[in-house]
Amino acid sequence: MKQVVELLTKLVADNAKKLSIGSELRLPEKGNAPALVVAVGGFRFIVEYKSSSLVAATVSGIEQLKRYPIKPSDIRLLVTPFMGETGAHKCTEAGVSWLDLSGNADVTAPGLRIYVRGEKNKFIASGRNENPFAPKSSRIARHLLYQPNRTWRQRELAEKTGLGEGFVSRIVKSLEVQQLVTRDADGKLFVSNPTLMLEAWQQGYEFMKHEIVRGHVAGRSGEEIQTKISQSFRTHSVEHAATGLGAAWLYSRFATFRTVSFHLRDWPDTELLEQIGFREDSAGANIWLILPKDSDLFHGVQSVADIPCVHPIQVWLDLKSHPERSEEAAAELWTSLELQ
Repeated sequence: MKQVVELLTKLVADNAKKLSIGSELRLPEKGNAPALVVAVGGFRFIVEYKSSSLVAATVSGIEQLKRYPIKPSDIRLLVTPFMGETGAHKCTEAGVSWLDLSGNADVTAPGLRIYVRGEKNKFIASGRNENPFAPKSSRIARHLLYQPNRTWRQRELAEKTGLGEGFVSRIVKSLEVQQLVTRDADGKLFVSNPTLMLEAWQQGYEFMKHEIVRGHVAGRSGEEIQTKISQSFRTHSVEHAATGLGAAWLYSRFATFRTVSFHLRDWPDTELLEQIGFREDSAGANIWLILPKDSDLFHGVQSVADIPCVHPIQVWLDLKSHPERSEEAAAELWTSLELQ
C-alpha cells in the first residue's frame, strides 16, 4: 500500500497528509472495509486493491467499492498492477476512478482530474499462464455461452468440445478461479454472469493470431461483394462463414460497410480466387480472408439471407479488431445477444 500512497502523492502533487488502514470508515459488517483509506492533498481516497487485471477481478473490485458507505467528497479508487482497456471501460461505466501500479490512472472528482495512459505493464508474469480464452481453450467458453441457460457435467464439455478431460479440467479450474463459472448443488457447471464471461473472453481473445490475408475485390458495395463471394464459395464447396462488419449487418442491419470478412475452413485454390477477382493488397483491402487458429470457431454457424455467418457472439468478438464503424456495430449487435 505504500506504493499506492507514493503514486497518489506524485500524481496529486502534494504530500500524503493522513494514512488510515480501514478503521477510518465505520462499516456495517466486521471486516468489511476497504484495503486503504488515505488523504492526499486534501482529497480522501477509498481504495480497493486487486492483484489481477482480469475483467472479473475488476468487476469484483468495483462492486466492493460500491458497497462501502462513503462521504460525498470521497473518491472510490480501484488499484491493480495494470489496468487493461476492458477494465478501464468498466470503471468508467461504474463511475469509479482507478490507478495501476505501472503508472497509469484515470481519476475524476470535484477539483481533481488525473489522466495518465501509455505506461507499459511492469508486472508481466514470467512463465506460462493458462489463458482460458486461447484459441483451443475457448471451446469451453463457446459451448457455455452459446447455451447460457444450460448446466454441464465436465465430462459432457469434454465430449462436446473434443478436448481431453484433463485439459478441460484445467480450463474449468481457471474459469472458476476468475468466478466466471459456478457449480450447482449437483456439481454441474453453469455461467452465472454471461455478460461478464463474454467481456472476459473479449479481453483474452487475440484476433490477430488467426491467419489473415487482406485483399481487394471489385464491387459497388460491401453487401454486393459479400453476396458474390459467398455464392462463389458455396458453388465450389468452400466452407466459409461471414464475420465482422458484413455479418453484423446481416444480423442487425446496422449501417452500410466496405470491409467484408470470411472465416474459411481451408484456403481456396488460386483459380477460384482469380475467378472472384481477389487481389492481395493490404493497403486498399476491402476483404479479409481468415483461417482461424481453431476450427471450433465454426460451431454455431447460422445462415442469414443465404449467407453463412459465425455465431453472433463470435462476430462481436471479431469486431474488436475491425475497421470502419466496428465499435458502433458491436454496440448494436450487443443488444441482440441472448446472454440471459
